[in-house]
Amino acid sequence: MTDVEIEFITSDVLKGRSIEEKMRYILDHVKDSKILVIEESLSAQEEVALIEETMRQVNKKFQGIEVSTLRERAEEGIREKLIKLLGGSTGGITVIGPSKLVKKIKKEPQQITMLAGEASEK
Repeated sequence: MTDVEIEFITSDVLKGRSIEEKMRYILDHVKDSKILVIEESLSAQEEVALIEETMRQVNKKFQGIEVSTLRERAEEGIREKLIKLLGGSTGGITVIGPSKLVKKIKKEPQQITMLAGEASEK
């Protein structure tokens, strides 16, 4: 069995980057056969951009990505409203991996379960 590398990334790594720079960072790491766990959820706009850029880069060597995002809490108190007003995010998590490694993703309201590994050769 081949090892699977998982990289945990704080929101600071992507903060201040343009959408294009974020997509380049994510895809460069995923193309290196890494599964990324990002501390913050990607915005809907960022997810669309990621999928569009991935589709442009798909070939025999890079088969695409699997993405699952847990959004921030639905309940909004004063703290959450203030953070959003100031342009921040109150949470969430995004998991992104190469299609060739991700066998299954199960998403529930408060958790993501991923089964990953290289396909066995027959």
